[in-house]
Amino acid sequence: MKGIDISSYQAGISFNAIKRDYEFVILRGGFTGYGANRTKNKDSRFETFYKQAKAAGVPVGCYWYSCANDASSGEAEARFLYENCLKNKQFEYPIYIDVEETRWQLGVKKGVTDAIIAFCTYLEKLGFYCGVYSSTYWFNYHIDTARLYAYTKWVADWRGTKPAFNYNGFGMWQYSEKGSCGGVQVDLNTAYVDFPTIIKNGGFNGYKKATGESSSTTDDKPEEKPQNTAKKTVDEIAHECIDGLWGNGAVRKNKLKKAGYDYDVVQQRVNEILAEQDKQYYTVKSGDTLTGIARKYKTTVAKLVKLNNIKNPDLIYDGEKIRVK
Repeated sequence: MKGIDISSYQAGISFNAIKRDYEFVILRGGFTGYGANRTKNKDSRFETFYKQAKAAGVPVGCYWYSCANDASSGEAEARFLYENCLKNKQFEYPIYIDVEETRWQLGVKKGVTDAIIAFCTYLEKLGFYCGVYSSTYWFNYHIDTARLYAYTKWVADWRGTKPAFNYNGFGMWQYSEKGSCGGVQVDLNTAYVDFPTIIKNGGFNGYKKATGESSSTTDDKPEEKPQNTAKKTVDEIAHECIDGLWGNGAVRKNKLKKAGYDYDVVQQRVNEILAEQDKQYYTVKSGDTLTGIARKYKTTVAKLVKLNNIKNPDLIYDGEKIRVK
C-alpha cells in the first residue's frame, strides 16, 4: 500500500488528490522544539488535515517529532500528543514516535530507547497501536532497536532499494522525500502490513473490537496476526516473537502455551537470534591494522584478538572478516 506523510509544510494540499493517488496518509501531530526548554507544539495543520482525511475517506495515522532522551521526557511527549491530538479520534494507521534529533538524541542510545518505550507504553495503555520512525542508520547505531521488538518500525531510507534491516523486518518504508501530490512535495511510503484491518479488529486507536468490546491494554496486541501457527517451526515462531506478534513477558508465555508451543524452547531461540543480530563485522582492506580497526570501532586490540581468536595480532589478511562487536 502506498502512502504519504505530511505536516504544516504541506499546507493547502488537496485531499482529493491524496485519495486519488495514495492509500493512506500519516499526519504530524506535533513536535518538541530543540531549544533549551524543549517546548511541545501541536502541528498547526493537524486538526484541519485530520478532518479533511476523514471527510475524504483516507486512512490516517499520526507521528510525533521527538527530542526525548529519557523515559520521563518520552512519556511527557506521549501525554501531550494524546491530550492535544489523539483523544476522541480514530486512526487506521499506527501512532509513531519520530526519533532523529541530533541535538538531543545523538549519543544517548539508552536514554533515547528508554524514551521510545515510555512513549509507546503510555499510549498503549490508552489503547493505541504504536511504532517507531527513524532512519536505517539510527536504528542500527543510535537506538537499541533489539529492545523495541514489540513495536512496529517505520524505516526511512532514500537510497532507492528496500533496505536490509537487521531487526526482522519493518511495517513501513519511507523511500523518498521527493514525491508529489497535486503539485505539493511529499515523502513517499510503502506499508507492508494491513494496519487498518489489524487496528480495527484489535480495537486500537479509538476503534472497538470486532466483538464490540473496547480494548485499552496491549495484552492482545498483534504486530500482525499469526496464521497457521500449528505448522510453524520454533525458528519461525521465534522470529514472530521478535517482531512483536506474541507480546512480551507473561503475555507471550500464555499465548505460546495456548497455541501449543514450549515457551522455554522458543524464548531460548529468541535470545540466540537477538545475540546473533548484535554481532558486527568488518571486512579487512589492504593496509588495515588491528590498531586502526580497534580505533575505528572504539574498542581495543586485545578485545578484537579475544573476540576473533587471532593468533598473531600483526597478521591480518585482505578480505578477512573480523568481528568488532
